[in-house]
Amino acid sequence: MDGRNSEAVGRQVFRPRRVLAALMAAAGVLWVTVLVYLLRFDGVPLKTFLAVIFFVVFFGVSLMYYARTRIVVDARGVTYRGMVRTRHYSFQEIRKVDVMPGPVTVYAIRNTSGGFVHFTSIFQHHRRLAALLVERAGLRPMAS
Repeated sequence: MDGRNSEAVGRQVFRPRRVLAALMAAAGVLWVTVLVYLLRFDGVPLKTFLAVIFFVVFFGVSLMYYARTRIVVDARGVTYRGMVRTRHYSFQEIRKVDVMPGPVTVYAIRNTSGGFVHFTSIFQHHRRLAALLVERAGLRPMAS
């Protein structure tokens, strides 16, 4: 359901591209394999083990981020589920959607109480998500 309509319930789910989660999982498996391989040898320096453990943890956390993060847009508003927290904003609370273009486009959803959540172009259908938020929140482009 990545960015696809669920017409029966009027709900759309947007997630990071699945290929990124697959790449993080593959990299994690590679580093776990390296760790298991190093455990077979005597005299491997502690720094080497710490470096390999760092990469195992890094790719594990990255996989959790890509697997858990999603944005749900429904009739009630937008819900952002991150790695550790979930935030819900009604469309009336959304004050503006900032777009910061670059190699990775960053979108910041700002609400009336000053809080915000962001997503990037690593999300599938990110342009459609931004347009949907602007439309449903009743926002207009700012004059330059």
